[in-house]
Amino acid sequence: MSELEDERDKTWYGIGAATLSVIAGLGHLYLGISRGYWFIVISIILIIIGEYYWHVATWIYIQFAIFAAFDAFSFGKRGRGLF
Repeated sequence: MSELEDERDKTWYGIGAATLSVIAGLGHLYLGISRGYWFIVISIILIIIGEYYWHVATWIYIQFAIFAAFDAFSFGKRGRGLF
């Protein structure tokens, strides 16, 4: 496989992982990274808190999901996350 095709595959792999991060953590699990479980647990907690107790937590979840998408894309594209 040429270097250009390899780069293109990494990009599509990263985009697939970022797309699955609509629910934060699924993109990480798609890539086989175990930190995705922690992202899912935090997401569920934020969704429950935002729905029943503190509505600002919904906005925090949205920001967290965006961060998770960028982190999953970074793992898929270059092999390491944002942190």
